[in-house]
Amino acid sequence: MIKPRSVNHTAFRIADPEKTRKFYEGVLGLKVLTFRPNFPQGGFWFGAGENQIHVIQSKPGDVIRDGEPDPVGPHIALEIEDFDEALRTLRENGVHVVMPEDAGIKVTAGRQMWVHDPDGNTIELRADK
Repeated sequence: MIKPRSVNHTAFRIADPEKTRKFYEGVLGLKVLTFRPNFPQGGFWFGAGENQIHVIQSKPGDVIRDGEPDPVGPHIALEIEDFDEALRTLRENGVHVVMPEDAGIKVTAGRQMWVHDPDGNTIELRADK
């Protein structure tokens, strides 16, 4: 069984990182936590209380992962208690899981995986270990 603990972050695609930073930081008053120059798309992570908002740069014509959960597209991330148990539960239920190595992503904090809900929305499940 998957045991969610909290919402970790939500993510949006953006076109202009500096314009977006001015809005989220200057207008909404959110603190920039991290700029991701090593993230292929670029973007910012903003703090929102105990949660985060990730804005990930995309350009017109960027390819969306056809039929696959898109780790760098719009998604919500849930913090979970037991990563291995969640992975087992998903696979037992026939849910297609995308792991970081499948998407060419190097994870630098914790463990992550992505799935689709029944309507095709991407959900990230993550744990510190």
